[in-house]
Order: sequence, then C-alpha cells, then structure tokens
Amino acid sequence: MERRSRSYVQLIKPGITLSNTLTGIAGFFLAASTVPLNVLVLVGVIFGVALIIASACVFNNVLDRKIDTRMKRTKKREVANGVINVYKALVFGSVLGVIGFVTIIILTNVLTFFLGVIAFFWYIVVYGYAKRKTVFSTIIGGVAGALPPVAGYTALTGRIDLAAIILFVILFLWQMPHFYAIAMFRRSDYSSAKLPIWSVTYGMKSTKKQILMFTITYALASGLLYVFGYTHIFYLILSVAVSAYWLHQAIAFYNKVDDEKWARNMFGASLVVLLSTCFLIAVGGYLP
Repeated sequence: MERRSRSYVQLIKPGITLSNTLTGIAGFFLAASTVPLNVLVLVGVIFGVALIIASACVFNNVLDRKIDTRMKRTKKREVANGVINVYKALVFGSVLGVIGFVTIIILTNVLTFFLGVIAFFWYIVVYGYAKRKTVFSTIIGGVAGALPPVAGYTALTGRIDLAAIILFVILFLWQMPHFYAIAMFRRSDYSSAKLPIWSVTYGMKSTKKQILMFTITYALASGLLYVFGYTHIFYLILSVAVSAYWLHQAIAFYNKVDDEKWARNMFGASLVVLLSTCFLIAVGGYLP
C-alpha cells in the first residue's frame, strides 16, 4: 500500500506541481498588493492550481508512456513500467482535474477558470503534439508553464492587465534556460526517444547560445514590474542581483567546463532563480 501510494504521488510529478503552484501563489500576492486580500481566493489558487497541474501531469504520463520507455531517465515512471495501469491513471487524473477546476470556479472567477482550461489543454495536447514534431516544442510548451502566475493574479483581480502580461513574460523566459539545460545534459535520452529538441537537432553549442540569450532576456524582463510601477526599488535591486547571479553562472563558466557540466550548473542555478523570483514577485509590492 505504501509503495502504491508513493507511485501515485510520483505520477503527479511533484516537482512540476509544486513549482507551478508557487508561481501561482506569487502572482496572487502581487495582486494582493493592489487589491484587498481574500483568503478564500488564496485557498482556491493553492489547491485549484496544484490539482489542475497534477492532473495534467498524470495525463502527460499516460500519453508519453511509450516515449518514456525509451529514455533512461523516465523508463521507470509508474505508467511506463506498468506499476499503475492506464485506466487507473486516467481515473486518478480525471478526479484531480475535476476537483481542481471545481475549486477554481467556486473560489476564484470565470477568467481564472478559463486560464486553467487553456493551460491544461495546451500542456497535454498542444505541447504533447509539438514535442514529437518540432524543435520549437520547448518554446511552445512554455506558454502553459507561464500561465499559473497569471492565474494567481487574475484570481484576485479578475482581469488581465499589464502586470499579468509581465508575469507571463518573466516566467516564460525563465523556462527556456531551465528546460534547454535539461535538454543538454539529457541529450542522449531525447535522442534515444527520437524527440526533435534543440540540443538533438542543432547540437550543444547552439543550445548554449540559446540559453545565454534567454538568460539575458529574462534579466531584462524581470525589472519590468518595477518599470511599470507594480513594485518598488527594493524589488528592482534584488531582482537585478538574482539576474546577475544567473548571468554570472552562464558567462563565467561558458568556456571553462564541458557542455554537460555547464548545463547542469545552469539548471541548478535556475531553481535558485525561480524560488527567488517567486519570493520577490510575492513581496515586491510591499517592499519600499
């Protein structure tokens, strides 16, 4: 029973579910710096976003089960190796999704509900198809990954304004170095699965250039919340420091270590940047 429970937990890809929920919470607290805070809406954001993302991850596991068997990193995933059969996974994913969407519609608003639908569909169907067919799949998939902070924001404000768009841009740009780094140090896995990602199609050097370019673009975008008056000077100072850290990791070791080690270093740094960014977005409207 305990092993089976752990298998179901792994099915929701806890890292992805948690990180996306954190970005949703960050978006909520940015909104709360401009409109009155509502605890029930926060509960809706936390549980609604988490359950919808968890559901999408379960369905992704089902759809990718054949691909997963061809990759060393994923061949032991619960659906791929048969620990959980397809029917039970689909039921589990459906229950999570229904509860998640009901939570969102009851505790937040219709706009946030539709953002959830878009993200859910985009991740499972659009990105699921794209990663099998095009080298631009990471960029396409980034749309779904950038919507949770927007949903957290709209849950409280009920509107998509410039702040919501900036949140989307920041999280979209963060994803590119993060996932391209994975594509570099897991290149052999993706090649075995015959997936046309950038590192497989265009090589490691080209992918490194993409990572550096997106890291620089992220650094520029992260200050936009200050530029347009949604946060204050402390946010700008701290966000510049975070961006400088990531850029230093990218540039200082660009030609000093092998490509795979560089990519692993950038991946690790991206996690620090994500946590820092979520914190700064959440408190940026309250800092001096």
